[in-house]
Amino acid sequence: PVAVCHNTRIPRCKLLTGKAYHGRCASKRSWFYGLKVQVVATSDGIPVEFHIHAGAESEQTGQRGLPLDLPIGSVLYTHAGYTDYVAEDLFHEASGSQQVTARRTNSTRPLHPAQVFLLQYFRKGIETCFSQLTARFPKQIHAVTAAGFALKIALFIFAHTLHQAGL
Repeated sequence: PVAVCHNTRIPRCKLLTGKAYHGRCASKRSWFYGLKVQVVATSDGIPVEFHIHAGAESEQTGQRGLPLDLPIGSVLYTHAGYTDYVAEDLFHEASGSQQVTARRTNSTRPLHPAQVFLLQYFRKGIETCFSQLTARFPKQIHAVTAAGFALKIALFIFAHTLHQAGL
């Protein structure tokens, strides 16, 4: 999540308006007002694709906005927020790639222990990529329009991609 303003300033925010931008970050156990960014990165931590959407939308909705133009035989590792069995099956049939999602304890499709190990291994690299990406963001992003705010986020991701690629 990328917050536009603090929660106490939501009524005065003129950049984004409406309940569509008031979302919850489960990992931080907090509410925010702004946008969510879905990022697909390589195993080396280089962002390949991203999608920016309203903060109240679910992660599964954000994933549907990604083009996901991956090579055949790729494996997409995701966390438990992306659990959607039908979407996983459709993704496998349509692209020839596999989506491995972290499962909750009461899952109807539990993962094999080897898959759990690989998932945890690759997710650590992805989380490192996210922390490096958010470290590039300033404490506060100043923008006059919502499109300008989204453009600045996209440019921060692009700059991080260039830095990680060594360019």
